[in-house]
Amino acid sequence: MVSKGLKGISCGILLLATLVASAFAQKLVDKVIASVNGEPILESDVKLAELFYGTQDKHKVINKLVDVYLLAQFLESRGGRVPEEYISATLMDIAKANNTDLEGLAKELAKEELTLDDLKRFLEKELLSTQGLSIYLSKEIKVSDLDVELEKLKRGEVKLRRDIDLLVLDKKDGEKLLKMMEERKTLQDIARAFSAKVESLSVEKGDLVEPLDKEVWRASLGSLVAAEDGEHIYLAQVRDQKEIYSGVSEDELRREILAKKIEEKRRELLENLKKKSFVKIFSDAYSFRS
Repeated sequence: MVSKGLKGISCGILLLATLVASAFAQKLVDKVIASVNGEPILESDVKLAELFYGTQDKHKVINKLVDVYLLAQFLESRGGRVPEEYISATLMDIAKANNTDLEGLAKELAKEELTLDDLKRFLEKELLSTQGLSIYLSKEIKVSDLDVELEKLKRGEVKLRRDIDLLVLDKKDGEKLLKMMEERKTLQDIARAFSAKVESLSVEKGDLVEPLDKEVWRASLGSLVAAEDGEHIYLAQVRDQKEIYSGVSEDELRREILAKKIEEKRRELLENLKKKSFVKIFSDAYSFRS
């Protein structure tokens, strides 16, 4: 997603004007490459977008920036903005991702004739048009039970998975264990008494040793079951049961449906904005040197 020169750039940097002012003293005035409803897209924006999106295809980059500006303007018109503290935190993450500090990152930007202000301006638009838009749309979009059921039908086979707490003891401890179970001790109490550890597992039918597997799958939720084989005694508390569709739980399924709906709404919104907006890309936009 990023070039080798600035690996990991996906969000911004804190301003270090006093440290890097001399490095940018000779920087020429930014050239206007395009405009979206009168707001300019600058040459520095395109250079940063090439790094951010990992491509030097200027047609692709400029078209992407037009989309970013349209969506950002839409949210700005509704009071949306990226909090300054969030941008500051994100900028620090970029420096760390590049195995440098902010001054070092500023020097890398200087090699491309870019400033920290350029990067911050670019990131404000990018973050607002992506994360900000997702938050905005997620408040409007709902995932109904019908949506989930239809998706289940599309995905076909359903698997059941049970969450259990499991304690494995040596068979020689059977008498002591039996007494504790008669006293209705909890699984955790029994584990402490034997200085043993309770494991939390998520299992499907057939995952456990056969005697235990049968008990776990015939028990009701919340039950404590026991089984044994030649060497061990097994105690399992059945905590929960989930339906899994193509490897995901119902909660994950809902998140996937929501993400799909958000993307569909984003494309629809973008098409409507393009019809109502004035976008101008200047004739020499694709000819400047990166």
